[in-house]
Amino acid sequence: MSSRLQNIQFSALARAGEGLTQWRPLAMGFITLVACGLLVFVNQALARGMGGFAGVLLFGLLMLATAVVFFSGVSAVGVMLMDKAQGIAVRGFADAAYAGLLCVPKFLGLALLALVATLLFYLVAAIIYFVCKIPVLGAVLAFVAHPVLIIAASALIVAWVCVVAPMFAPAVWSGLPFKAALASVIGIARNRLVEVVLMQIVLYIILMVITGLLFMGLLPASISLTAMGTGIAGGGAGGMGLEGLMYMGPRALSHMGMSGAVIGLWLGVGVLFCVIFALLGQVAVMGQNLVYLQASASIDSTSEEQALDGVWSDVRKRAEEAKERAKAAAERAKQVAAQKAQEVAAANEARKAAAAEQAQQQAALAAEREAARQEAEAARLQAEQAAAEQAQQQAAVAAEREAARQAAAQQAAQEAQRLADAQPAAAPQAQEAAPAAPSCPSCHGPVGRTDSFCEHCGHKLKP
Repeated sequence: MSSRLQNIQFSALARAGEGLTQWRPLAMGFITLVACGLLVFVNQALARGMGGFAGVLLFGLLMLATAVVFFSGVSAVGVMLMDKAQGIAVRGFADAAYAGLLCVPKFLGLALLALVATLLFYLVAAIIYFVCKIPVLGAVLAFVAHPVLIIAASALIVAWVCVVAPMFAPAVWSGLPFKAALASVIGIARNRLVEVVLMQIVLYIILMVITGLLFMGLLPASISLTAMGTGIAGGGAGGMGLEGLMYMGPRALSHMGMSGAVIGLWLGVGVLFCVIFALLGQVAVMGQNLVYLQASASIDSTSEEQALDGVWSDVRKRAEEAKERAKAAAERAKQVAAQKAQEVAAANEARKAAAAEQAQQQAALAAEREAARQEAEAARLQAEQAAAEQAQQQAAVAAEREAARQAAAQQAAQEAQRLADAQPAAAPQAQEAAPAAPSCPSCHGPVGRTDSFCEHCGHKLKP
């Protein structure tokens, strides 16, 4: 470790101040900021004009384009400063812009890998926490695992902030492809992590020193001169001091009538501070490039590339296996679905057959019921017909009896008339000498004295 620390050339970081003298990266950064500002302005105007879902969609697309332009411009600045750090001729605007545009997919790939790694880490942590729900044993596991997870997460965050993100960008700006850049960063993190962290600390100190030197004179000069210029050009705002300068923007624009001089003064101050911060950004980028070049000078990332190739091949193999398993599962699911469809079809056919059989049984039962009803109706009709015939017979018998009774009565009447005509003179004497012959009280026909029923009408006689 001591030999490695002795190999660190902290003096090389003094070249980070060269970022203040590079006008091409500064111009590229200024052009990038202007382009992003114009895109944002046009984006807002078009989205407001269109409105609705189309406006929201256009706004999202133009913001994506703005992000691409921004990261391409920053990468172009990094490419130019990497050329300066390597001691080669700085590329022109067009070549740097094209190289910066090619860097954007690499940064996107790194972001996706970071997202996947974060999700995997939290998935493992969630599994461990679920295991910690076991009584007694879970408490012991939580006591040990929770601090370990915190330390691992903090180490990963420090590695990302201090090594991966700061070193991956210079690796990409140096022209390495994505896999080689990632292998180089992994090699630096494995072999020279402490040195890189120390160099980062030295770089931050250099940035603080340069920032202090710049703002040592810039802040008081800008505050005093801006306050005096605003007071003179705007009228009556001169002597506001530092407290008044904090509210100078709204007061200058609202109470000073938005004069052209005040607007120009504030725009000039804004551009000046944008240039200052751009220069400080160039110092930081130049320093990161120098740290990367020194950290990667004595590292052979061939083994890391081979390891990444193994990881990629393993991931590809597992992906193919997962694909095959998914295909097999899909085939099994298709077969199960077909079998279930056949079973459902068979069940439907069985239900249809059962329903048809039940319908036939119901139809047969209904036919039997109808036949029984018809038989009962026929029996009823026959009974009614028999009753009618019997009534007719009884009526005929009654008519015959009535005819016989009438004939007997007529005959009796004729016999009585004949007797009356034959014995007209002796009738009164005979009636007085002998009692009258008995007769039926119903048909008045002659009956014997000992008869119990009338032989003419069948009436019961009194004794």
